[in-house]
Amino acid sequence: MSSWPALFAVALAMWLVLRGPAAKKPSWVQRACRVAIAFFAYAGFLYLLKWDPFWKLLSVDLHNRNKIEGFLILLSTLIWLIATLRALLSGSRFAPLHTGFDGLQNRAPRQEKLWPFIKNVAIFYYFFTRK
Repeated sequence: MSSWPALFAVALAMWLVLRGPAAKKPSWVQRACRVAIAFFAYAGFLYLLKWDPFWKLLSVDLHNRNKIEGFLILLSTLIWLIATLRALLSGSRFAPLHTGFDGLQNRAPRQEKLWPFIKNVAIFYYFFTRK
């Protein structure tokens, strides 16, 4: 079970493809690359957790290894799921519809017209309502 370096290498290669040739491709190709990166990194991490020299390096006994490994598998699965959903759903909002009516863009911002009115009301209130 020492294929984890290959899986991390494939994830890195997919990232390089995403930054290079796939950067100018349609968004569905870029999403597929992101999903592939998340999957290969997730699979590489799971294989790393099953690799015995990794646990010997950390000097963990068998009982603690099972607890830690289970927790790390759960955590990595949640991270993989979030990364996959983010890759699939990011940028999926619809573009705003352009109706051709530009009447609102030619108007002055509302705040610029509203502030003098508020200031005048405040001055009126201050001078004419005090005793």
